[in-house]
Amino acid sequence: MNGFISKSLLLEKRLIMGRVKDKKGRFIGIPYQIASHEKFYTLSAQAIKLLLDLLHQYHGANNGSQSACWSLMRKRGWKSSSTLHRAYKELQETGFVVITKRGKKIRGHPTLCAITWNGIDDAKRGHDEGIKVTSVPLNLWRQ
Repeated sequence: MNGFISKSLLLEKRLIMGRVKDKKGRFIGIPYQIASHEKFYTLSAQAIKLLLDLLHQYHGANNGSQSACWSLMRKRGWKSSSTLHRAYKELQETGFVVITKRGKKIRGHPTLCAITWNGIDDAKRGHDEGIKVTSVPLNLWRQ
């Protein structure tokens, strides 16, 4: 190659060395501190899948507006509403999610929740009483 390094070879080397960050898309991440916590690794597979599906809805400024409603989750591969309900209840009981707005049995008014290791963002539809917009995480999973 006579001292010439192709762009693809250079990019491959940078990827191997971990020096390239893809800024083209969103990232779903679970902090190491949480993933290594006993409450996390004792979650059922369904609860972890639901947590990932809720994180998929998060774009950095809408925590508190995630929904686990059946119409959305069916599109994400859920086959049973009862399994979905059990996983949602498990995430609430372990403190990984908190309900920010109770839904109504009217289409377009789902129950909304927040991931507790992030602060709660302002919502277009507002939150229920007792839920405050805050940049400080609730971290209910630690309790």
